[in-house]
Amino acid sequence: MSIDMSKLASGAAYGASAGTIANGLLTRLSPDEWSAVGVLAGILVALLTLGINWYYKRKATLAQIKALQRWPTAPGLTEE
Repeated sequence: MSIDMSKLASGAAYGASAGTIANGLLTRLSPDEWSAVGVLAGILVALLTLGINWYYKRKATLAQIKALQRWPTAPGLTEE
């Protein structure tokens, strides 16, 4: 497989452009401001994880309740 020179040059140009944009965005904030961004992002991710976990735990619990209401004496579900 040969690499076309125009595709190589185009990829290099796009990569350099993306790197320049990323450098401009990353150096816009001071290290203290990036620390605040990190803390806020961590809190946001924690809250998002909490919400998703609550949703699926509730969904599983409701499915168990529905199964117990449908088959109250299913084997393995009663304590003997």
